[in-house]
Amino acid sequence: MDFKSLKNKAKALKNKAVDAGKDALEYSSSKLASSGFTLKNTTDLEAFIQKSLNSQVIDSKTGIEKKFKKRVIVIFTDTKTQFFSQMLYLFPVLSAKAYSQNVSIRLADVRMKDLQEESYQITGVSTLVVFENTEILKVIHGEENIQKVVKSLSLDINTTIDTL
Repeated sequence: MDFKSLKNKAKALKNKAVDAGKDALEYSSSKLASSGFTLKNTTDLEAFIQKSLNSQVIDSKTGIEKKFKKRVIVIFTDTKTQFFSQMLYLFPVLSAKAYSQNVSIRLADVRMKDLQEESYQITGVSTLVVFENTEILKVIHGEENIQKVVKSLSLDINTTIDTL
């Protein structure tokens, strides 16, 4: 085997490895997209937003009323973009951060059927919407700002969102 044929064989193997890597990435991305991390339709979206209703409990021993604020976060983005794939891989960590703060978080397709973008203040392809007591509390537009929330080392997701 001369050097030229060895070089061509190495290139062919490299291209085959790159293609296999891309296929694996697409497969795992599609599996994550079909998981519970994403909201599939507007019915699921509305049911998820209902989880943001604040609750009140009266302590039976003291008679003191305790109020619990609940928030849910929905990240609207196009499922066909690279940003969506990046979010899927970071989502388990982000969801653990949110869970530690009593916040639920999901991804939703901006091209979802019957989605009324104006009612959720969606202006771009990527928008993060925070709901509290079924009302919109905060809206963050743009991939860069959403990345700041996602990649923040702070475990307090509420403070991170409030500072943007």
